[in-house]
Amino acid sequence: MKKILLLLALICLLNPKTILGQSAIRTAANFLSIAPDARAAGMGDVGVSTTADANAQHWNVAKYIFAESNAGISLSYTPWMRHYVNDINLGYLSGYYKFDDNQSISASLRFLSNGDVYVRSDFEPLQLSNNANELAFDLGYSRQLSDKFSAGIELRYIRTVKGAEQGKALFASGFAGDVALYYQSPLSLLDNPTTLAFGLNISNIGTKIANHNESSYFLPTNLRLGGSLTMNIRNNHQLAIAADINKLMVPSPTVNEDGTINSNADKSMFGALFSSFSDADGGFKEEIKEISLGLGVEYKYLETFAVRGGYFYEDTQKGMRRYFTFGCGYSFKLITLDVSYLSTYSGVNHPLDNTFRFTLSVNLSELK
Repeated sequence: MKKILLLLALICLLNPKTILGQSAIRTAANFLSIAPDARAAGMGDVGVSTTADANAQHWNVAKYIFAESNAGISLSYTPWMRHYVNDINLGYLSGYYKFDDNQSISASLRFLSNGDVYVRSDFEPLQLSNNANELAFDLGYSRQLSDKFSAGIELRYIRTVKGAEQGKALFASGFAGDVALYYQSPLSLLDNPTTLAFGLNISNIGTKIANHNESSYFLPTNLRLGGSLTMNIRNNHQLAIAADINKLMVPSPTVNEDGTINSNADKSMFGALFSSFSDADGGFKEEIKEISLGLGVEYKYLETFAVRGGYFYEDTQKGMRRYFTFGCGYSFKLITLDVSYLSTYSGVNHPLDNTFRFTLSVNLSELK
């Protein structure tokens, strides 16, 4: 029974635009939307404009140009949905290298093991699958366009495995890409050196994905826009405040005259991108409800110890993800360890409650 409930939870909660009702929408490869690292997760899933680290590949690849280190690598682990089961795990490996002050390359590998789940096609009986998993491999390139502005692109291969049938794997694959921009400028705030930054990332622009004999679904194409202020206080203290807004660029389902639901899955990729801002049955009011918000704060002492907090809000009709996040980090020479914790308050038995994330990062430029 827990496995069946988990499937419903995955459908309804992994996708920020999914609800149980006439506005329900289904997308493929929703694991791409999960925050993979502990630092950003501890700040309310905020990361498009924060200072660059090795995990910028997920949030904004253009940030790598302004990273203090010339190279870095990071490994993250998340025991996912432990509120329900104990065999779903998300792993994320990410790294980058700066050729010079103007160019960088990066790569990442994301793997979600779904453990043992029950699956079925159409009206067939439930079958146990012990080989369900999803992965994505990314390659990124970023370039500095001016002393304050940079841009980046990513290419992504995606594969989902639902299980096996008669010894043959049931899998689907697709390709996607990201386009990212980043701007930062120094200023003085309360007589303290401060950096003002803005970021934009349109992620998962790509092909539809079909699994086995099922229909094709859009990837969770997402527009993320945000800003941050990072203040250095008396050289020993650093305080950062950041905010991100998100809008899925996927068609909203509409209700036909006969009461049936039209998922609008027949739209082209670019048609879906542009129509996603004005296609909701509820008009502009419903489009606003499709925007989620993340707020985060980070305090660092001597670039060694960090404490973080955050808040994520999503409308109750568009996914109902509402939670507080907390985190901390400690750096010793070239190694940094970050931990985060998520606590929901939506008033329901939420599968994301009590989620921990762990990230180990290495500053490769410090290796001698």
